[in-house]
Amino acid sequence: MKKTYILIFLTFLFLGCNDFLEPKSQDQVIPKHVEQLKELLLGEIIQEKEDFLRYLPLMTDDFEDRDGTMYEFRNEYWGYYTWQQEPEDSRDNVTIADKAWEKLYHTIFVCNIIIHDIPDLEGTEEEKNKLLAETHFIRAQAYFCLANLYGEPYENAEQARTALGVPINLETTILNKRYTRSMLAEVYTLIESDLKESIRQFKSVEWEKNFARPSLDVAYLLASRFYLYKKEYQLAKNYTDSIIQNNRYQFYDLVNTPASEYSWFLHGSNPEIMFCYGVVNFEHISTTARAGVYIVSNSLKNLFITGDLRKASFMNPDIKPHKYNNGISTCYGNTYRWAEVYLNRAEALVYLDDWQSAIDNINALREKRIKGNYQIAASDKDDALLKVREERRRELCFEGQRWFDLRRYGMPELRHTFTASGLPREYVLQEKSKAYTLPIPRSIRQQNTIIENVNRPVQN
Repeated sequence: MKKTYILIFLTFLFLGCNDFLEPKSQDQVIPKHVEQLKELLLGEIIQEKEDFLRYLPLMTDDFEDRDGTMYEFRNEYWGYYTWQQEPEDSRDNVTIADKAWEKLYHTIFVCNIIIHDIPDLEGTEEEKNKLLAETHFIRAQAYFCLANLYGEPYENAEQARTALGVPINLETTILNKRYTRSMLAEVYTLIESDLKESIRQFKSVEWEKNFARPSLDVAYLLASRFYLYKKEYQLAKNYTDSIIQNNRYQFYDLVNTPASEYSWFLHGSNPEIMFCYGVVNFEHISTTARAGVYIVSNSLKNLFITGDLRKASFMNPDIKPHKYNNGISTCYGNTYRWAEVYLNRAEALVYLDDWQSAIDNINALREKRIKGNYQIAASDKDDALLKVREERRRELCFEGQRWFDLRRYGMPELRHTFTASGLPREYVLQEKSKAYTLPIPRSIRQQNTIIENVNRPVQN
């Protein structure tokens, strides 16, 4: 859809052997005011209407399969569910294109243009600084997602210097160029730089509550998540402390909220939502009685004790994700929220040897989620870490973080059973398997034959 405020009407295609990572632009419109770029970021990126990561939760231990006698929904994402060497190949031998690479580099290219063009546009310094802050945040988020999909898991600074990351593209024009991977350390350095610049710019402007756009607290939250991944726990804690000190949000109190009002947990009236964007689509996960489907796993359901109101709010009826309704326009599917602040802080505290305070943080969250005895205790540091990770799995289920968490937890062994016509077959993701890293989409590898791919094992 053409809009007059758009800098470039982008049909971002990744076609042609020498145009790797480079979109083809059409119908150029030259902006005059910073407001036009602001609307570009909102319309092209934040309000993305396609869930291009719908396969992500199916690779985790949060889902299992259920055989059926009709309407086979499972085949399309079978390659991801069973961790195949080429997960884009469905069980029906049809290629289901992985669009995440294309979409995320689309985002990065738009951000590059905005950052480059802002100084020359009309508008106040406040307007320019705020848009710069938002854009650096969005670019950091895009590279963070790319690195954790297609890059090798971050283990430590030394390993990251030789581990495969993803290509870095800071260009603002189309070049006849094929990109190679940067090392993971280089990608993380860029993410860190963008986060610091985003925070610096946000600090120079007045804060306003608007969950349709990122803010200073949101940048702090992504920074805390980023430093957890880097195992820099003091920095992770410091950023969560900064959010808590600002005191702008509160937990959604399920205990004192009528059940009918928390039917959809993520909605515009939820007081803990800090920023929401894009869509999450679980249409490929059905509750049809006779259908073969993917359902919420028993291992996840069994983590919720009696009285934990999240179970009814997060899944319906115990087998299908139920956090968000993409038919309601008051909220988008992906969120940054107050609960993660406490979860990130608790995890950092455990590693900083203050595990009792970590449990206190978890209990502050559980008080608003569990009717009855909500308090837990830990016997030692290892037990506290286990309880923090379990709480994180409960609270953030279906929000796109479990796969990334499993990677940074050391890539544990996972097992999935796929049942066809009543015959079960087990697939195993080995501990520390190369299959914890996605292959670069086949279409990109065909266009750019020089890029190195991760050698995932064959899954029989």
